[in-house]
Amino acid sequence: MLITERLEVERLHLAQQEALSAFIQHVERCPVCSHNSATPTPKPRAGVVLSWLVVGYLLLCSAVLPQEQPRDLKGAGHVLGETAEQFFSEGQVGDLERACEGRDWKTVKQLSKTQDYSAKKNAKDICAKEKLAKQQATSGARLEYDGRGDDQSLRADTFTFDRDHLVKIDMVYVVPIANVEGSHPRFFADLFDGLQEAYGPPSKSYSEPVRDVYGVKYDAHRATWMRPQDVISIIEQPGTDGRTEIVAETLAEHNRAAQAPKSPNPLQ
Repeated sequence: MLITERLEVERLHLAQQEALSAFIQHVERCPVCSHNSATPTPKPRAGVVLSWLVVGYLLLCSAVLPQEQPRDLKGAGHVLGETAEQFFSEGQVGDLERACEGRDWKTVKQLSKTQDYSAKKNAKDICAKEKLAKQQATSGARLEYDGRGDDQSLRADTFTFDRDHLVKIDMVYVVPIANVEGSHPRFFADLFDGLQEAYGPPSKSYSEPVRDVYGVKYDAHRATWMRPQDVISIIEQPGTDGRTEIVAETLAEHNRAAQAPKSPNPLQ
């Protein structure tokens, strides 16, 4: 537990004790809260007092205990809504920025090897591109940034910024045709179970027919979690070119994409 969380729990516990003590004193002074009666009111039985204490304590707890907050989906250690400045200063992206500032070209090449850079790309050019991306994102421009991803799970990450904030996290898990040494691919069923365990049953779950690059027909699964501030989706693309995509986006970004005009289908 973080220090701030522990202090908050201790503060709430102390407040509960003080309020409970005051409640007990109030009951002892006024068992039925009838100060206007000239006739002394007999004290209630111990069981009645205990019932009052329990009810009062439960009401107190419901008033002061913090409500459980909805969990945030993290992509490579980043969450929706964080500022571009925070994004480029933390995690793997922050490590790359610090390596560029320290002119540690060897580390720059190592940290960027799985990003959209060729093996012969100059380390200085990589740093220049990273610096430009940060300037664009922090200035409020709309930007799509390719993250480092994860080699073992064969995951590729794309982060979208708009108005200086992270508004979309797109994670694609590739399912290779053959086994890749050292990799541990993630499949739809496993990823779906993880999302359902974290966020409960999806708001919508269904399947639709799709065809792979060879024309073979499959049933692709889809699921969406509609939350107060964001939307989480999981999309399966089965077949020889198989993959599973998880998208977390702010509600505003989701609505923006839904209202965008659809591209015409060239086959129609």
